[in-house]
Amino acid sequence: MSLNYFRVLGVSPQFGRTFAEGEDRVGHEHVVILSHELWERRFGSDVSLIGSTIRLNRESYTVIGVMPANFRLLGFIAQLWTPLVLNSADQAEAARKDRSLDLYARLKPGVTLEQARAEMITLGRRAEESFPAIEKGWGVGVRTLPDYLIQNFGIRAGIAVMMTTVGFVLMIACGNVAGLLLARAAGRRKELAIRISLGAGRLRIVRQLLTEGMVIALLGGGVGLLSSYWGINFVRANMSFNEYVSAVPISLDWNVVFFVLAISVASAALCGLVPALNASRTDINTSLKNESRAATAGRSQSRLRTVMVTGEIALALFLLVGTGLLIRGLSVIHHQYMGFRPDHILTAGVTLDNAQYKDASQQAAFVRNVLLRLQQVPSAEAVAVTSDLPATGPGKVSFLIKGQPELPANQRPTALDLVITPEFFQAAGIPLLHGRVFTERDDAGAPRVVLVSQEFVHRHLQDQEPLGKQIRLDVSGATPEWSEIVGVVSNTRSHSESTRVEPQVYEAMFQRPISSFSLMIRAGSDPNNLAAAMRNAVAQVDAELPLTSVMSMTALLERQANGDPLFERLMGSFALLALILAAIGIYGLVAYSVGQRTHEIGIRMALGAGKSDVLSMVLWQGLRMTAIGAAIGLLMALPLPKLLEAMFYFGGLHILDPAIYLIVPIAMAVVTMLATYIPARRAMRVDPMVALRYE
Repeated sequence: MSLNYFRVLGVSPQFGRTFAEGEDRVGHEHVVILSHELWERRFGSDVSLIGSTIRLNRESYTVIGVMPANFRLLGFIAQLWTPLVLNSADQAEAARKDRSLDLYARLKPGVTLEQARAEMITLGRRAEESFPAIEKGWGVGVRTLPDYLIQNFGIRAGIAVMMTTVGFVLMIACGNVAGLLLARAAGRRKELAIRISLGAGRLRIVRQLLTEGMVIALLGGGVGLLSSYWGINFVRANMSFNEYVSAVPISLDWNVVFFVLAISVASAALCGLVPALNASRTDINTSLKNESRAATAGRSQSRLRTVMVTGEIALALFLLVGTGLLIRGLSVIHHQYMGFRPDHILTAGVTLDNAQYKDASQQAAFVRNVLLRLQQVPSAEAVAVTSDLPATGPGKVSFLIKGQPELPANQRPTALDLVITPEFFQAAGIPLLHGRVFTERDDAGAPRVVLVSQEFVHRHLQDQEPLGKQIRLDVSGATPEWSEIVGVVSNTRSHSESTRVEPQVYEAMFQRPISSFSLMIRAGSDPNNLAAAMRNAVAQVDAELPLTSVMSMTALLERQANGDPLFERLMGSFALLALILAAIGIYGLVAYSVGQRTHEIGIRMALGAGKSDVLSMVLWQGLRMTAIGAAIGLLMALPLPKLLEAMFYFGGLHILDPAIYLIVPIAMAVVTMLATYIPARRAMRVDPMVALRYE
């Protein structure tokens, strides 16, 4: 990073210093700042390490500082920092194609984000005017740091769904509370009538009821905050599936506390306002008559509660359908065929340092030697080296097809680009459909050749004969050359968590060696048993070169998907909570209605109505609300499949499952029957003689 990186972020080292002027020049750049975690784990928290020399990539670096333990950025797990050195090649026009750097800036006091965005857009336009061939079509994006981190970490869609779900559950809970407050206010009509007759004004009654609601809401918010400690521990325990997620600090801070307090107060105001206004309009004369068994206000309150409970049912059904569709989509993705066989493959990462492997010939020699050693490992059926493992999201490259019109750089078609050794397709289990694969003769002295995927032929060659056609890849840092297509292989998924199939181009490793790649061994048995043999084979070539992420391909894919079970459990929990709250709302409304209609039920039974008639009458009340709420919820849920496909990149996967739209309403009806049955049985046991005297 640049010398002022830590100053821009507003953080100081715990020990030592940050980078000084001039330490970003060649010959002066061998200084390093350590993370607190690396300093503790690797160097035993030795304060005297400052000023000492350590070895990085076979070169000596002086430790000048240690950052504090709380310095973390979401999605970044850097263990050490060195200065960014830009040589003459990095500042040449060709280097503008490399867009691997991020720009951080601290706004001056009084400068808004919109002003900064406008200035950066102006700079972007100037760059486009100065370098149209490279910069045309590229925009400038300016975001706040939290927004950028969320975008970079790829969790915006998940957060949006989670917050929307929580909001719906809160609305259902508010509906329940409002219904209970309506019933409570109705039961206190005589008390409120006496207060009004003694001189209490309408504002005084509203303030009293709102204050009571506020106290209940704040108590509930306090209990929720206490319960959140359990929730935080649960989330922290389940967010350890990779080092990026494990590095995210999860704790309760004052912003969350204030937010909960604000939501509690707002919920209390929203839930209690309508019941309070309704109660403040109490008719004194009617309420003070003991014999009054029915009042218009009571019927209006009942209608309002019915509307709220119907809305709860609609929201609960909407959440259940959405959760079902999400779980269905994730299940299909987890069990999809990705175009290769991940079983029995052991993988590991290798990064060659510039000190010993600076040029392409040295990199190619290392790869040949390692492949030779790995092929001697017992039970190794095939070994390969690849720039990117299958289904792990390889990078894209733009290209030109010989004979087609030459397009500007920003309008050229793109494809996923992998650099591989000859046995890659055998090791990965990817079938060859047409032509041939790479051989040892496809080296730097041979004509350039590439293989393409079936989707490449379909999308960019319109299913024409691909063999013999030539393409030119726009690879950063490499001399553009025409390459002949010599083979077509089967499609593979671009990422294990996506159903998308994108065009792919495969380059020969010995024609374009690279410094960072992965090793693959296809084993005849458990691949984990070959980990020691893989490490030993690499050590025989270079004892100082470490291996990273040594694991089976199956474990790697499971690691990529490990966040999904947590997401599914949380969504399922919220949906279940919504269903329970809706059931409580139905039960409360029907039970309250049965209590209010006790006198009516007694008259019906005295006139000959049987218990089954009373049961049917009460059950029908609940089923009618469920039918209306379910119809509204289903209409709301109709656009969900397309919405979820767009938000979670289920490209090509149609997650519309008619069974979910059938099962969820049936489940809702069953829950409604159970919630209604208890007050219905109570109505069946009404004694007509007691009911006729009921006031």
